[in-house]
Amino acid sequence: MTVAVVITILASLLWAITNHIDKFLIDGIDESGSSIKTLLVFSTLIAGMVLSPIWLIASNFSVSIGTISLICVLLASVVYILATLFYFKALEKNDASIIVVMFQMIPVFSYILALIFFKENLTVKQIVGSIIIIISAVLISFNFEEKNNKSKWLALVLMTISSLFYSTYFFLFDIAIRNGEYNSCAFWYQIGFLIIGLILMCIKSFRTTFIKAIKTNGKKYFSLNLTNEAINLIANLMVNFANVTIPLALASVLTGFQGAFAFILGAIGIKLLPKYFKEDLRKRVVFQKIGCIVLSIIGLIVMFG
Repeated sequence: MTVAVVITILASLLWAITNHIDKFLIDGIDESGSSIKTLLVFSTLIAGMVLSPIWLIASNFSVSIGTISLICVLLASVVYILATLFYFKALEKNDASIIVVMFQMIPVFSYILALIFFKENLTVKQIVGSIIIIISAVLISFNFEEKNNKSKWLALVLMTISSLFYSTYFFLFDIAIRNGEYNSCAFWYQIGFLIIGLILMCIKSFRTTFIKAIKTNGKKYFSLNLTNEAINLIANLMVNFANVTIPLALASVLTGFQGAFAFILGAIGIKLLPKYFKEDLRKRVVFQKIGCIVLSIIGLIVMFG
């Protein structure tokens, strides 16, 4: 059990690293404002091309899938890209450590979806925990020193929508694997990415910005995106392994430390490599971030405790 706990915490660290890589990919490579479109193409077309063969091999080339599972998994790929789009938009406006705290709204929406579609009842602890998490997301979005919090509130709205879409993605994928094999579902999920990537490449603005990015910063985009995908895949596999050993509730709480790791990495990075990191380290902002990170973890403990 101790090993599983350590693995889950390490997975949270890896996810925090991906958040900072995402932030750099959006803000640090070019200033044309086209990074999000380029990243969406990478997140679909390139990732699908790289990962679909992996899942094909993992499934021993047996990728038969039922109609319900296929529909759900293809819808899941579409919803995931929509969630990623809103996440990128929010990350464009805020530090990675702030955005990660808002990610804790995902289990809140997951409970709501379970309430609506599975007719599950919310317990008092789940309701209280959800309220605490929502409060932490609102507080970290508020700048007490500035009158204009428009960009902060916009980021909160974007992350609320993103969290809802991510919850829907988990919901759809869960239905798919209940009616089919996990590896087969993962393969067709990546095929869904490929289809979306091809559709995006048919749109002139996406195609133009992607080709331009490849010509000017192709090596950076390829290396960082593939690294990001690899880190994310490793983190997911680590959590899936840990879930076999420790209760899902404990794993959910431990992954809540992602926000703390994102802040620590940002604080270290801004001191050592300010060119590649963006993190507001003003004293008041630091206390606000730490307080909201702790509050979000408390919310998870209450919700899953």
